Amino acid sequence: MSGQGDDKETIKAAPKDDNETIREPDRKNLIVVAIDFGTTYSGFAYCKLKDYEVYKEACKKRSRKCRSTYLHFGFEAVNFFYNNAETIDFTEWYYFEHFKMMLYNEKDQLTEKTDLEESVMIGNKARRKKMKAMFVFAAVLRHFKELLLNRRANETSSIDEGDIDWVITVPAIWDLKARTFMRDAAKEAGIPINQLKLALEPEVASIHCRRVPVSVQTLNDGKKTIAKMTIGSKYIVLDQGGGTTDIAVHEITGENTLKEIHYACGGHWGGITVNEAFYRFLIDVFGENVVDKIKQEKPSAYFKLLHNFEETKKCFDEEKLKDGEGKSKVIIPIEWIQYFEKSNIVALKESVKKSNFKGRVKIVSDKMRIKNNLFRTFFDYAIENIIAELNKLVQKEELRDVKTLLVVGGHSESPVLINALYENLPNFDIVVPKQPSLAILKGAVLYGFEPETITSRVMQYTYGIAMQRPFIPGVDPYSKRNSLVNGLVDNVFDKHTERGQTVKAGEFLKEHEYVPARQEQMAVRFKFYATQNKNPKYVTDEGCSCIGTLYFELSGGMKSNKEMKLKINPSGTQIVAVVTEKDNGHETEGFFCLLD
Repeated sequence: MSGQGDDKETIKAAPKDDNETIREPDRKNLIVVAIDFGTTYSGFAYCKLKDYEVYKEACKKRSRKCRSTYLHFGFEAVNFFYNNAETIDFTEWYYFEHFKMMLYNEKDQLTEKTDLEESVMIGNKARRKKMKAMFVFAAVLRHFKELLLNRRANETSSIDEGDIDWVITVPAIWDLKARTFMRDAAKEAGIPINQLKLALEPEVASIHCRRVPVSVQTLNDGKKTIAKMTIGSKYIVLDQGGGTTDIAVHEITGENTLKEIHYACGGHWGGITVNEAFYRFLIDVFGENVVDKIKQEKPSAYFKLLHNFEETKKCFDEEKLKDGEGKSKVIIPIEWIQYFEKSNIVALKESVKKSNFKGRVKIVSDKMRIKNNLFRTFFDYAIENIIAELNKLVQKEELRDVKTLLVVGGHSESPVLINALYENLPNFDIVVPKQPSLAILKGAVLYGFEPETITSRVMQYTYGIAMQRPFIPGVDPYSKRNSLVNGLVDNVFDKHTERGQTVKAGEFLKEHEYVPARQEQMAVRFKFYATQNKNPKYVTDEGCSCIGTLYFELSGGMKSNKEMKLKINPSGTQIVAVVTEKDNGHETEGFFCLLD
């Protein structure tokens, strides 16, 4: 019988119920470098084993050569764009922002050849230029790597690159495909895979917060104080980033250990959704034609307005809503007013007076004064989705005893968010640790030294292999029967893990036996599928998607109908898989590969 796959195909014969636990070999790492690759802000931190002190740096002023492209990164990239948008030839330049979100928003189409479209279309170009996403992500990681190595070169103590362990943080709601893409980008950036760990952002935030007083404790006199979380404590981690919202549920299991007790959830509800709402507001006020024209012809003015809004957003406090006449001020670059009045032959302030925003928006000189109750609506999409997700989570029977919410991340200090949490979760102790935006970065460094801190995880997806098996009357529809291949059924989902299943760290699950499709195969390739359904029957079922392949090289080829055993360890941030050849007992660790 033959199975399904790409070039090398396999089929399940019979599963074996056999669990075993392994641990990755310890590395004597002298230094850990953590990179927090954020949607809106990024930074890195490192820690030397001998002093255990974390050194951190955000990306501010830094530029470097990157092959034929001169790369500006972070704040310098934004400033360079502001100052040169109308004076240089952008046919050979690319401007990307918030591109990390591609790995979440376009995960179904993600491959190693996926293109990244530049963020704005400047001038009279027919379309936006594209660049390989892998190249862009690798360039950013290479930037951090070289920044760290240059800093280390200036210090008196000498550490070889082989003594460095690298940790890159990723959202917990990312699927395996997105994580693999980041791993491959790190490899492209020159970071050795055997010195790399991917860390889930809510987990490393938990690790950091285990070291500092964050939980709420009620004293005998009824007053509340902050204390360290104790063994048995359960809590929800809300990681509010710039792009995504990550929500995880953890339990403290030991002095320095914790486990996940519910799979990660969340969505695209980060800080940039507030900016997206403001952008839609601009279209309502100025008109889409004017906004598009400014983006193309006056990009510096376009980004200046967005920058001005960002400054106002940071300072916005919901307490201002108590004053019914309160307004928030956003400074408008003069080009916006000029372009509007040229296109509409009417003053902007007069147009606003006659619009749906009458009484809520007022134009005074170069300032747009927005009533605070209107400004607050820019936050609605993120707040409403976060609250709905949290309410759905806490209503689950197994989580009814969870009463602490730990809020971290770059956008966790928003008064609007915190007020909404207090209002909608009145029975929860809501804790925001000191410097919540750095909790992930600091925790990632600790994770680099102590990855065994996480003792178990809950599967976010059901994983399986595409295979063929004999047709079963009454179970399989006749449309699935392949009349050309001995009546086998195509596209069967051979389940290896189930959504919601708890897997111990380092645990390999039960083996599944397969038979190679052809004689003398030197390698096998399994198509690997994921779904949020617990019991899919076929890989063609709704919600199932092929997220990559597991590739194994075999020892000297195999004869037809010789079985092999496949086992996977899904407990880490990436899949580990091993094939055992039954005729000689030879074991081979496989590689999870993105689709071409």
